[in-house]
This record gives sequence, structure tokens and C-alpha cells, in this order.
Amino acid sequence: MNVFIVHLKCQGTGCFVSSLFIGCLLYADDILLLSPSVAGLQNMLDRCSELANLLSLEFNVKKSHCISIGKMSNVEISAMNLCDNSVYWSKTIKYLGVHLQSGKALKFDINPTKRAFYMYAACNSIFMHGSSVDEIALLSLQQP
Repeated sequence: MNVFIVHLKCQGTGCFVSSLFIGCLLYADDILLLSPSVAGLQNMLDRCSELANLLSLEFNVKKSHCISIGKMSNVEISAMNLCDNSVYWSKTIKYLGVHLQSGKALKFDINPTKRAFYMYAACNSIFMHGSSVDEIALLSLQQP
């Protein structure tokens, strides 16, 4: 996956801080592209499409989203293209379990994480102390 970072850095597209390239963040197969402009982002998506085609890789466009951060974040932007598919703009995205929100400044939404934690804690409490709870009820709590 490092080949995506190297390729995008050589193209000179994406975000740079001084001479440090931060336009492409990768963890396993999760990719986050950062660009200061919509045209630059589309250029990055085009380069990723070309590289994926060369490497016989496929992007799951259903899990791909864009968000806008900055003073123009409330402007409506047409969908981006990735491997001949549309990638739509969202108000929030989830990357590595962290929820990022679109807006004038970068914001993080921790409410989904808090809800999941409390639900997990509540279920554990029932499992640990619920010897009098019906087995059918316990099984239904384990289903997603």
C-alpha cells in the first residue's frame, strides 16, 4: 500500500506541510486523502484509480466518502469520481473508528463511540450478573 503514498507524493498533489507530504494517510487498507482543493482531490482520485488498475486492486466505492473542511465547507460540491464510480460528499465520515465532521474547522464526533461503550458496558453487566435473565433475551442481546 506504500506505493500509493509514493505515487501521490511524486505527483505533487495533496497536502504538504513545509516539504512533508501528508496528502495520503494509510492504515492497512484504509486510505485517507487530504487535498487543499476539490480539483486536487479529483486529481488524487484519478491517480489512485490508475494505480489500482495497474495493481489489479479495487476500491469499495460504497465505503468511500468525501468531507469538506474550511470556510467553503457549506458550498454544495458535485460528486467526485473514483474508478468510474461516484463518491459523494457527507457531513461526517468514519476513519479508523474516529468520526470526523464537515465544517469550518475540523471537528470530531465522539458520541457514537460513547454510545457503543455504554451499550457494551450495559450488555456486559447483564451477562455477568444476569443469571436470572431468560436465555432467549441474552441471545437477542448478542445479535447485531
